[in-house]
Amino acid sequence: PGYKELTDRHPDHAPYPFYSAPTPGPTDPLALERAARLYRSAASVCEASCTWSGQLPPRSSTAGPNSSYSTKIFLGGVPWDISEQTLVQAFSEFGEVRVEWPGRDYTSPPRGYLYLVFQEEGDITDLLAKCCQDYNTRDSYYYKISSRRMRAKEVQIIPWVLTDSNYVRCPSPRLDPQKTVFVGALHGMMTAQGLAVVFNDLFGGVVYSGLDTDKFKYPIGSGRVTFNNSRSYMKAVAAAFIEIKTPRFCKKVQVDPYLEDTLCSMCGMKQGPYFCRDLSCFNYFCHGCWDLHHTCRPNHKPLMRNIRGLTRARTNHHDYNVGRFRQDPVRDLAEQFGQTFGLQG
Repeated sequence: PGYKELTDRHPDHAPYPFYSAPTPGPTDPLALERAARLYRSAASVCEASCTWSGQLPPRSSTAGPNSSYSTKIFLGGVPWDISEQTLVQAFSEFGEVRVEWPGRDYTSPPRGYLYLVFQEEGDITDLLAKCCQDYNTRDSYYYKISSRRMRAKEVQIIPWVLTDSNYVRCPSPRLDPQKTVFVGALHGMMTAQGLAVVFNDLFGGVVYSGLDTDKFKYPIGSGRVTFNNSRSYMKAVAAAFIEIKTPRFCKKVQVDPYLEDTLCSMCGMKQGPYFCRDLSCFNYFCHGCWDLHHTCRPNHKPLMRNIRGLTRARTNHHDYNVGRFRQDPVRDLAEQFGQTFGLQG
C-alpha cells in the first residue's frame, strides 16, 4: 500500500518560482507560446507539493488473449560499439525492423539503450519466444547478440502490452473532460493502472486513467486521469507537482487541467487557445482577452493544448482515449529504463 504526504506551502511562496518573472505590457502570441512551452518542462525545476510512496501494480509480462503488443520494444544493455546495421541483421529473422536510437549522434558515444520497431505484432511474439525471461521482475526478457568486441552479449528486451495503456477503475458512461487532468513527465515504467492507484490514493474518485501513445501504440511519457467529482479534480490540479517513489524508481510528475478546443471564456467569440491554471482565473482566453485580463496579473502563465513543433500522438477512436497529448523526449524514457535496470552498454 502507498502513503501520501502533503507539503504545506507558505501562502507567500510561489508554487512556480522559475516562472515568476513578470511580463509587463501587451504580449505577442509567440511570447505566450514560449511561456507555455517553458511551463511544459516545469517538473524539472519546481518543488513537489505532495508525495506518494509505495509498490505499484506490476507491468504485464505477456499479452493475454484480450490484448496484444506494441510493435515497438525497448532494448537495453546494448554493446557500445555495435552498429545500426548489425542490430538490424541480428533481429531480421523475426521480421523487418527499424532502429530508433535516442540521443545518438556522431559527437557522443551511444548510451546503451534504444528502441526497435517491427512491422507486425507477430514479430514481437516470435522474438519473445526465443528470449529468456526474467522471472523475478517478469516484465523483461533477454536475447544474445554480438558486436565487433563482444560475443553473445545478453541484451534486455522490454515489450509493451497494450492493456497497460488504459485502466478503467469504475465503469462510467461518459468521461467528463472537465474532471480530467493531464499528467506529464511520467516514468517509462508507469502503467495506466499504476497511475490510477497513485491518484486515487492521493485524491480519491478516480474512474479512469490512460497513457498517451505514439503511432506504434508505445507510451510517450504522459497520460490522463479522470475523476467522478470536481473536488478530487481540483485537489489534483492544485497539487501541480507530485513526487512518486517506488522501489524501482522515483519521479516527479506534472499535473495540469485537461484542455479542450473551446471558445474564449471572456468574449465567447474567438478561439481560446490559452488557459490560465491560476485558481483566480482558471479559464480559457483568446490573445486579446488574455492581455486585457492579465494586465495586473503578470505572474500568471498560460497553458496551451497545441504548440507548434510538438507532435500530437495518434490514438484510436475510443471513449477512453480523451486527452491532451504531448510528445516528451524519447531519450528521457530510454534513460529512465536504463537507470531503473542499471543497464550498461
